[in-house]
Amino acid sequence: MIRTRAGRAGAAGVALLAGLLPALLTGCTASGPGAAKPSPSSSAEAAAAAAPHGPAIRLVSPDGAVHLGDEVRVVIRATDDGAPVAARDATFEVISGPATYPGGFETSATDSDGVASSLGLHAEGAGRVTIRVAVGEISSDLTIDVAGS
Repeated sequence: MIRTRAGRAGAAGVALLAGLLPALLTGCTASGPGAAKPSPSSSAEAAAAAAPHGPAIRLVSPDGAVHLGDEVRVVIRATDDGAPVAARDATFEVISGPATYPGGFETSATDSDGVASSLGLHAEGAGRVTIRVAVGEISSDLTIDVAGS
């Protein structure tokens, strides 16, 4: 039988792969940094994985554009690590855009679900309105679009 240098190299490569393959496959199932994580098996686990971390103020309503001249009810929900921020003052103030609050701002208290609302935002022109909402030490700028008539 005649062997060539390429034949010996090929055999050595196959032997090397045969030795490394079990180690590589075992590494695919190992846990630790950089390891793939299993997908959540239930909707509760998925919700927990998607829960916001840290303080947040989210606009609940309006969920679309409001109309020019409307008095707008702005509803927010304040949370901290997904838990409601309850029984705190919420202050609403227009930072920019074609809307105003009588007296410049409005204050209401959050309920047990962290929800608060302002009732007196008046849309005065078409455009984007930025409202700063502060609940306790949490503050966020939220935007509302005002459509023409």
